[in-house]
Amino acid sequence: MSCSNSKKSDTLQSELNTKSQFQVEKRFLYEFFVDSFQKEMEYELTKKNKDSSIIYSYKNLYDDEKNMSFKFVKNTNQLFFVGTEFELIKKDHYTDKSLSELKFDLYVMTESVDDGNGPMFFNSEYGILNLDNGWGMNFLYLKTGQEAQIAEKLNEILKEKTSYNNVYN
Repeated sequence: MSCSNSKKSDTLQSELNTKSQFQVEKRFLYEFFVDSFQKEMEYELTKKNKDSSIIYSYKNLYDDEKNMSFKFVKNTNQLFFVGTEFELIKKDHYTDKSLSELKFDLYVMTESVDDGNGPMFFNSEYGILNLDNGWGMNFLYLKTGQEAQIAEKLNEILKEKTSYNNVYN
């Protein structure tokens, strides 16, 4: 493999762009600790669509240590984050037309682990909507920035939708 800019690699990159094998979108991560808003960070979401899966790479534009990556397996509807498998338990569990035309599906960890990640909402068009790290930190990915009040309201709604009673009943 070479790092040089060859016409062959330029052609391959052009083909990937034409076939929409990957998309790049802006996202803003809103971080909450317990119930209070902490901060907003700018991210770049790259969706790499492969035959059997889609990779969602969330790149923090200022700190590479805050990057996150998720993998969605199309034929099994499995979701993976840092080697942890999440399974679909409720299809179309949450909808918000201002976020996505598609409804969000509810995912939980396949095997419960103490202090493991909590339930999350996902759809293949939008990507990850929220992530609960299990230690009181909640993350919310939105398409627009500087909307902390909207993020706080949405965080409360999602916490209710992912409460034990709403997930397992």
